[in-house]
Amino acid sequence: MRLIVENRFALLVLVAIALTALFGVAAVTQGVDPGGAEEAATAPVESDLRLCPPPQGEDRATTTAALATGAPGGGESGGDGGEGGEGGEGRLTVAENTAEAAPVGESPFTRTGHVWSADTSGAEAATAVTARGAMAAGLEVAQTTVGEDDPYATEVRCPAPTTSTWFAAPGGTTLEGLRLFLANPDGEPATANVDIYLSDGPSYSDDTRGIAVEGRGHTEVDLTELIQGSPAAVVHVRTNAGRVAASLFAERDGAGEDWVPPTTAPARSHVVPGIPGGGGSRRLIVATVGDTPATADVAVYTPEGRAEHENLTGLGVPPAAGTFLSLEGPLAEQPGTAVVRSDQPVVVGVAMEREDGQDTAYAPAAPPLAGPLNGTAVVPAAPEGTESLLVFAALEEDAAAVVTPVDADGRAGDPVDVEIPAGRTTAPEIEAPEGAGFVVRVSEGAPVYAGRVLTQGSGGDAATSALPLLPAPARIVLPGVEDSLTSVVP
Repeated sequence: MRLIVENRFALLVLVAIALTALFGVAAVTQGVDPGGAEEAATAPVESDLRLCPPPQGEDRATTTAALATGAPGGGESGGDGGEGGEGGEGRLTVAENTAEAAPVGESPFTRTGHVWSADTSGAEAATAVTARGAMAAGLEVAQTTVGEDDPYATEVRCPAPTTSTWFAAPGGTTLEGLRLFLANPDGEPATANVDIYLSDGPSYSDDTRGIAVEGRGHTEVDLTELIQGSPAAVVHVRTNAGRVAASLFAERDGAGEDWVPPTTAPARSHVVPGIPGGGGSRRLIVATVGDTPATADVAVYTPEGRAEHENLTGLGVPPAAGTFLSLEGPLAEQPGTAVVRSDQPVVVGVAMEREDGQDTAYAPAAPPLAGPLNGTAVVPAAPEGTESLLVFAALEEDAAAVVTPVDADGRAGDPVDVEIPAGRTTAPEIEAPEGAGFVVRVSEGAPVYAGRVLTQGSGGDAATSALPLLPAPARIVLPGVEDSLTSVVP
């Protein structure tokens, strides 16, 4: 025995035999099938955290709004606002993301199916929206800013903190400012790096490396000088320590300002839904992030079907760099959906600018609404004086959705059935109160891609902003675990 113990290799064999024996006994005594469960297990969403960036612009009104559908079978919450699970009560707490964490608006809020909103025009720090219990199920949070005298509209989906965020950013000579806002919801400091891919290759500086974000604090990073002049850019925010919620704000000549929504991570296939119609430029931004050049094909779907255009195939993208493709011709001033397929992973998005430069909007690539868990999207109520247009696309087969308007007081309107023909973009007219929000559920067919276009004003003076409709699940799939040695031995 002494000889075996002194031999490290023999000892390792003994440990492996012991673990195997333990695993076998556990499988027999528990009666567990080592092959794993036939169906994935799910659990209700019981917590969520969003961080809305500080509002931008002067003499404008900013509103932060949240809406949660609640867990299936839960109904309205009330009482003391406990933190129960599926069908239980919930709590929505809104406060400044500072050490003092001063409450914002009516907080806590405990009613699923009703809109929470507050005027956050004077916020100097990020606004933290924390949901527990039923209030976390099917939650969406957005912040809108509208003009008080002249048409102006920006909207940002308040992001969750994460370790990696991608943006397809605008560029060009008319770019006056591109500012990145990083908010840290945790007590410990976070450290972030920013990678930028331009038309002529990567760009960085000492200011984009090792960016410190204090606990319960926020940091602003000016990227303008690193991007100005490049017609296309992709920005990647990644953390070395901790996590941050990243938001990107772009300013152009004139009154062209808006938030740039996060886009999906590098992949060989992307869909950009909810591209607003109208005149002006429509630029598809495509960038590679690796050392291999890419070739991409683009399909554009309008209300008339798939657009035919000679420039949509064989788009070359240099390694670790970006390029752009004009979509004005294929879209023909109609709302649309762009599909990008590439032989290498790329990052994509669409930048839009009105002809007079007084209005801009940005549409990112986004995941679809599909399946029983991810087939619902929630759009919080928009400010009064604005209108919302929902834009849908079904690429593979005919689909249908049920849209339920929800006014600012939480009153649900009559559900509207929307038919979504395959291979087309459709923007149905939905009667809804001014500034209403929506609950969208896919009822037939999948996947469905959708976006909301927010507008203040009309005609040539209208200001628009665009956001994709992302899944707002009430339940999530638990990761699969099987009875195997890899389950207990790293």
